[in-house]
Parts: sequence; structure tokens; C-alpha cells
Amino acid sequence: MSQVDFQGRHIAIVGAGVIGSSCAAQLVLQGAKVTLIDRAMPGMAGPSRGNAAHIAAPEIIPMATPGIVISAIGMLLDPKSPLKIPLSHWPLLLPWIVRFTLNSQQTIHAANIEKLANINKTVFEDVESLYKNTGIEHLLRRDGALYLYETPKSLQNAAAEFETRRKFGFESESITTDQLYDLEPQLARIFSGGYRLPQWMTVEDPKKVVTGLVDFCCAKGAEFLCEDVEEFNPNQHSQSRAGQKSIEVKYRSGKSQFFDQVVLAAGVWSKPLLKKMGTPKLVEAERGYNLTYTDPGIDLQRAIMFGDRGVVATPIDHGIRVGGWAEFAGTKRPAKEAHFTAIDNIAAELFPKLNRKENYQWMGHRPSTPDSLPIIERSGTNTNIVYALGHGHLGLTQGPTTAKIVAELLN
Repeated sequence: MSQVDFQGRHIAIVGAGVIGSSCAAQLVLQGAKVTLIDRAMPGMAGPSRGNAAHIAAPEIIPMATPGIVISAIGMLLDPKSPLKIPLSHWPLLLPWIVRFTLNSQQTIHAANIEKLANINKTVFEDVESLYKNTGIEHLLRRDGALYLYETPKSLQNAAAEFETRRKFGFESESITTDQLYDLEPQLARIFSGGYRLPQWMTVEDPKKVVTGLVDFCCAKGAEFLCEDVEEFNPNQHSQSRAGQKSIEVKYRSGKSQFFDQVVLAAGVWSKPLLKKMGTPKLVEAERGYNLTYTDPGIDLQRAIMFGDRGVVATPIDHGIRVGGWAEFAGTKRPAKEAHFTAIDNIAAELFPKLNRKENYQWMGHRPSTPDSLPIIERSGTNTNIVYALGHGHLGLTQGPTTAKIVAELLN
């Protein structure tokens, strides 16, 4: 499909994380005048700053799998489990949980896998194209990944998921314990085997991806505004033609600005704006935790997912990042220090020679949907407003692909 020329259009993008910055870069490349708006500086907040640094196109298995609800009960009772939900948050989470349970039905689960696979099938092509065209291709690492399991049972249980990935074109090969320790000799001798995924990339630092994309946009004439968006003009419901400055964006500072079109890409922070527009969405904050060890004393060659622990380890340009988990606790609670301690203990078990003295913490709010599918669509109240949010664990992965879809929707 040929690219639309957005010359002459002024487009606001609300949210300067990896989704917003990807959309901004794509639209700048297609000739648009772009204003990127966020209450924090690009790359300095949210999951775009501290995520696991993976371009994980093979990740097409939604969280809502058959039987997950029963398994989740056991996980909630296990302090070492990767799933955490404070008891006081259950009533607020109930609508999301009900929809999540419906999505765990076999037929719906299978359909959601196909939808995710359809989004992810061009991820590598889209990532390489956008990164090359914006001058940040040097941040990409084409190093593949490992999925590892500690017991023969968990290794056997994982086989079906890897077969599903192969069905949709994402290859993997099983590896023995001897092979995995040849590949990553710093691992603890606790694994029964795993899978190697050649179709996997990482980046040197996800923060640098966001800042690199924003720097490119600004160098091409885009502007960044550090503002907190309060609402879009609630009186504007016309389906006006793009190019008529028909959308008013109001800021909490009291200022406002008119744009031809708007992209809402503020992750879980989009919820108040969606509600004000009369188009609420089931998006919850799925909080992730990690530690980045800046003087690790060991080397890793690639990203590693630990299937029994719910954590990943990634080599980045300033150390080794270990973390993951899913804590559904809203956006207002402070990070729980005990979770960082638990991850640090897990890191010690996985990598016995890891130097854990020098590290920094991160907790971020992933925008999670009940079906693990991102929300990429025109607003039901105004076709000149497009939503791009709810990417969960796959924001870095799906950012450039989302940007292409958004550009088509703005056409």
C-alpha cells in the first residue's frame, strides 16, 4: 500500500512513549506537522523507559489462556508467583477480570492468537524500516532468544505453545541442557531444557529508542510539549474533513490548541480521556518490576525467558536487566519494595556469579487489555481522533507496526 502524504496536516499525538514516538516518526516521514504531547519528558517515565528491551514478534499467546483462571488462584496464594493483585483492588478490577475470563475460552483464545499473529507478522520488517529511516538502526540487536524450563513437566507443557508459534511462521528449536549451557555458561545448573528462538531482537536500551525517535521528529520540524492533557473539545462531534483544525486539545495548565487530527497513545493514562469522550475501554495497569545490574560481572549473549519464574533477563548497553511479573494494583500505589527484593533473590538463583551490588529499580504501568490485543481504531465520537493504546508487554515490539496502522486510519 502506498503511503499517504500528510503534507499540510497538523497532528497531535498525546503520549510520548514508544507508541506515541513511533507514530510521530511515521507521520513526520509522511510529511505531517506533528506536536507530541506528554506530561513527562520522552523516555523518562512509564514502561517505555524500563521495559525488557525485546522486539518479541513470536509472542502471540494471549495472557487469557484456557484454564488460566484456576491457575491464577494458585498463583495468588504463592508469594513467589509472578502474579500479584492486592485484595483491596479486586472490586475495581472485576469488569476487566470478567472479560479476561471470557477471553480464556478455547475458541476465543484461538481467535485472539490469530489476531496477534496477524499484527506481529510484519513486526521485524516494520521495526527495521522505521529504525533505519530515523537513524536509530544501530540500537537493534539481532541476537535471538531462549525460553528455559526447570522441570521436565514444565518443558513438556510448553511444547504446545511453541508449536502454535511455528504454525504462524515463528520458528523455534528445542535445546538440551548441554546445548543451553554452551550458549549461556553463566546460568545456574537447574534447567531441564528449553527452546531457542532465532526470530527475536532486542535493543540496546528502550529509553534510547524513544528519545532517538523524538529527536528525529524534532530535527524534522516537529515540536514536543510538556503538558498534561485534560480533554479534547467535548462539543466537537462532527465528522469534519482533516485539514480544518477541528479538534481542540485542552491542557490542565489552562492553555488549549487546535489540531487537524489527534492520536491518543498515552497507555493506561488514556483512560480518563477515553471516559470523557464517552468511549471507555477496559485497559488496566499491569505493573512490571525489574532491576538493572550495572556492573554484573557476567556476560549474557541474548535475551532469556524463564518459564517457571515469570521473569526475563536481557543484556542491555549498561548491564543486565532482570524482571517481569504482573501486578494489577492501579496507578496510584507506590512500588512495593518486597517485589524488588524477590526479583533480586531470583536473579541470584538464576545467575550464581552475578554481581548484584550495583543496580537500579524500575516499576512501570503496562496498559493491559483482557484479550492482550492493542486498541488501534478511530474514535466513535470523531473520526479525526485515533486510539493507539493497550499494547501490554508488546509496546516496543508493536510500535512501528502500530504507527503504520495509525497512518492508514488517519487517511
